[in-house]
Amino acid sequence: MEGLPESFEYHLPQKGDEKLLAAVSHFAVFFLPVLLPFIIWYLEDRKDSVSEYVLFQSKQALLYQLFLIVVLLGLGVFVLIFSYFLVGLLFLPTFVGLYFLALGYAAYGGLQCLMGKDFRYYFIGEKVRELRI
Repeated sequence: MEGLPESFEYHLPQKGDEKLLAAVSHFAVFFLPVLLPFIIWYLEDRKDSVSEYVLFQSKQALLYQLFLIVVLLGLGVFVLIFSYFLVGLLFLPTFVGLYFLALGYAAYGGLQCLMGKDFRYYFIGEKVRELRI
């Protein structure tokens, strides 16, 4: 794979449970954001036969969901404060649109993992690989 350190071993999943765990990490944005990807990452890291695919997907899903929460809370506070001045109401459709786009992007990542493909969030996926978090 292009742009990876030479020592980085990464194999696409061979078993269905690897695909499912990776996909659940991304789909967790709908029901247990941050917590479920962390649990999957933690438990997978402690196994004897570690799946690098599941580790990578759960780590990037965790970072994406943390980023999403921080950004959406910040935008939500901005919209709430400025809605008193009527300006915030103009940003409300943008806020709702960004929220649904972010959820859709996570769902797309989950679907890609279910198909056993290599999925990377823009910027976050590369940082997870570079930093080897």
